[in-house]
Amino acid sequence: CQGAIVQEGIHKLAVYRDQDGKLHKVSAICTHLGCIVHFNPVERSWDCPCHGSRFDTNGKILHGPAPSPLTIIDS
Repeated sequence: CQGAIVQEGIHKLAVYRDQDGKLHKVSAICTHLGCIVHFNPVERSWDCPCHGSRFDTNGKILHGPAPSPLTIIDS
């Protein structure tokens, strides 16, 4: 299980591959103020370094101040 920020065209994506090999892609842009999230391998979460928002590997908010989840990107 691992996560990374990847560039796809002009978009930055937060990409996570789970233990079954399935790829999960969400926008890497935090919905609070637009900072780029980073993968936290210990918690398996996307964490925003600017104000502490945290998201699960599918973009769902775990901890605010982000007002909405990360946008899911269709594979």
